[in-house]
Amino acid sequence: MTARAKTPLSLLVGLSTTLREPVLDAMTDATTVVVVVDQDELPERGVLSWRVQDASGPIDAGEFTVGDDCGACQLIESLVPLLEALVARANWDHIVLAAPPAMEARPLVATLVSALPEIAVDTVTCVVDAVLLVEQLSGDELLAERGLALGLPDRRNVAELTARQIEYADVCVLTNAHRSAAADRLVHLLEHLNPRTSVVTADVAGVPTGPVVRTGRFDFDAAEAWAGELTSSDRVQPSGDGVTTVLWTSTRPLHPTRLNDALEDIVDGVVRSRGVVWLANRPTQRVRWESAGYSASLGMLGEWSETEHLAECTVVATGMGLDPARLQAILDACLLTESELAGLDWQDLDDPFAGVF
Repeated sequence: MTARAKTPLSLLVGLSTTLREPVLDAMTDATTVVVVVDQDELPERGVLSWRVQDASGPIDAGEFTVGDDCGACQLIESLVPLLEALVARANWDHIVLAAPPAMEARPLVATLVSALPEIAVDTVTCVVDAVLLVEQLSGDELLAERGLALGLPDRRNVAELTARQIEYADVCVLTNAHRSAAADRLVHLLEHLNPRTSVVTADVAGVPTGPVVRTGRFDFDAAEAWAGELTSSDRVQPSGDGVTTVLWTSTRPLHPTRLNDALEDIVDGVVRSRGVVWLANRPTQRVRWESAGYSASLGMLGEWSETEHLAECTVVATGMGLDPARLQAILDACLLTESELAGLDWQDLDDPFAGVF
């Protein structure tokens, strides 16, 4: 018996449900079934609403209840049986899943890959607004402040979500490009944030002018590698139109207090930065570095002894109008000096990040 072919699935993410509608229409044909998840009712009723439709019209609808725990986790858990049922009906040869505005592609795709062997992720498409993109990437407004949080524990900010949606996408649809005086610059910004992505502009009606579905572009390993930990071998795009990406490395550890004091200066002018750093007072720990907009965060990644790398610092930062020399000087000033390397008891240094990670 010949094994049944996997059903390709295309995932659509993006903050604006209004802008995604023309893109969603472009992703749908006579052989496609569409699952749309909305979060309009989440703040008031604690539910995510979903609907299933195809070219003939509505098929089914319902709600997922979101409690006080991780809303994204509950959404993913609830979607699995729904998608399984659609595949089992065998009425369509393509699925489009339109995620709620605050959903990141990465955790959703990871579950689809591991839990649904009958589905093959084909394309991850992200809709971005040319008018609001820089603002969304540069601020510190929390999703909760905009009524977009996926549950009570969701403390992400808009910049963090926007960056992560872009970084995992095979295709970025740049809508409202006709309303921007610097559309080419925004294309370069997207390419810096995700060299894997293909940027497709939309026309005045919001319809994409290039392929956004059934591209076969999704590569799980490549997507995970880019969205995960960055290393010095990662690609750094050429600067253009004022968009610059800086790669900073050091084999010396960072002084925790000086780093904490410099955080605001480090993220000034930086749209997005990610990396792995080495703190002097935590000599065995690999520390994740991440910033989006005006917010920076650090967290544990494990032990240096668990990797093939010697302890080091690597940060990749992208900005618009960013001064590479200034940023590198600020980061360099946070490192232990030669005399501190020789004379300090590193683990006695104050830890401003205690209780944070």
